[in-house]
Amino acid sequence: MTGRVEKLERLLAIRRVTEEMDRSALGFALASMAEVEMEMGAQDKALAEARITARAALDAGDRNEWLLADAQGEVAGWNRSKLKVMLAGRAEVAGTAMGKFIESRREHEQVKKLVEVAEQATRVDEGRRSQAAADDWFLSRRAEEA
Repeated sequence: MTGRVEKLERLLAIRRVTEEMDRSALGFALASMAEVEMEMGAQDKALAEARITARAALDAGDRNEWLLADAQGEVAGWNRSKLKVMLAGRAEVAGTAMGKFIESRREHEQVKKLVEVAEQATRVDEGRRSQAAADDWFLSRRAEEA
């Protein structure tokens, strides 16, 4: 019975490592998404600033400043659209990583439960053997006395 427990414990160690690797991959995927989201925020800010600058340039009648602000706004809008596509791709990768992590977590928990059940069965079996040995000793002492 202990050989089975040892095999299950080795399998549990493998599942634990797999779960940690999947957890790490998920963390990297989520961090990658957060990075893109932060850059999208920066592009939103640049777009808003370009609009404010363009409006002020129009009010002041400064055509060159308006053209520059308009160009900066276009670039920020283009960057944001590219980042949106990038975010969708990274979200897909994160979703896959999440599924893989959940699966490895489930497998780890299942093997952990198997180890607990096998250890309990081993303890029960050892208790029975110990009781049988005590019973045999008691009966042999009784037989000697009779």
